[in-house]
Amino acid sequence: MSGNAFPQRRKDSTRKAGRVYGERDIRVEDVDIADPAPDQVQIKVKYCGICGSDLHAYLEGWGLPTHPHPLTGKTVPITLGHEFSGEVVRVGSEVTDLKVGDAIAVEPLIACGRCENCRAGNYNFCNAVVAEDGAGNFLGFSQDGGMAQFANIDDVFAHKLPEGMPYELGALCEPTSVAYEGIKKAHLREGQTVAVMGAGPIGLVTALLARIAGANRVYISDVSEVRLDKARELGLTDTINPAKQDVEQTIKADYPNGVDITFECAGVQPTFDTALKVTKRTGVVQILALFGHPVSINLTDDVIMQGIDILTTLCYNNSFDTVLGIIDNNRGLFEPLVTKKVSLDDAIEDGIKTLASDKSQVKIMVSPEL
Repeated sequence: MSGNAFPQRRKDSTRKAGRVYGERDIRVEDVDIADPAPDQVQIKVKYCGICGSDLHAYLEGWGLPTHPHPLTGKTVPITLGHEFSGEVVRVGSEVTDLKVGDAIAVEPLIACGRCENCRAGNYNFCNAVVAEDGAGNFLGFSQDGGMAQFANIDDVFAHKLPEGMPYELGALCEPTSVAYEGIKKAHLREGQTVAVMGAGPIGLVTALLARIAGANRVYISDVSEVRLDKARELGLTDTINPAKQDVEQTIKADYPNGVDITFECAGVQPTFDTALKVTKRTGVVQILALFGHPVSINLTDDVIMQGIDILTTLCYNNSFDTVLGIIDNNRGLFEPLVTKKVSLDDAIEDGIKTLASDKSQVKIMVSPEL
């Protein structure tokens, strides 16, 4: 992974892109396109999913570089988008494993490839990307991303799609990899019982992956009945609405000792508290959500005395090819997650703003070809 080979711009070529300048300031505009660096490919973007973190970037300016990023040197404006797929249209001189016409999913991490963590395979914790202003280590935050007609991608982060996989499913690889990292770190085994706090996109995908991994029972909890309807549509029948049912009582009516693993996918104090309550002694609480506020915890009584392990994840590493295989083998389960497709011109009004207000949406995809 190069991380520091940034291409030169071609003055004779432009692309249309969704650019974020700061809080509540996103513009679809023409920008110069760059030649791919020797170790990069240039792709024609087919689909780019809108993530909750894109929402925070728009609403709050969260995760954006206000000072030159330590690895990329970039500041706002930045082209949004980190969940994307596309077709290779140009290949850098040093790239040997990709060719024009290849369909790829983009692993959107930024990493140096040389620090201690990168060399250990933990490039999602690259030491060279820690920014004082909190800028994210992603394309779409600290380097131009995929909400555009074209994008340049380090070849090591360009993963070939399985034969015949639709590009929109390729764009689902990124959020699915977030969930898969939690499944992997929690060491979920076939036959275990699982609870998922939150039925947003990551919660739904986590529940699906737990089913695919062989969990005997998967509970999913959310205060939004619309989101629970989507869970049931996906075949997740053990749904619980905390506004109507006591989550702990409902789960412990079936499993008095609690579940083996609880995945915290909501990121708020009430769901964190519930996660501890429904997890059995010696069980695991796996946190996938980012928390917007500090949480309080009785570490002695609720964690240490119960033998509960609290684990966290950040992004993913070395997972994309595995996840692409999982999606390819379960296309029918993942296709309903794409709930809307919009053009690049409509990405702000019908995409980002809609996702902020419409709980029925799971994954809105932006396609520059619409």
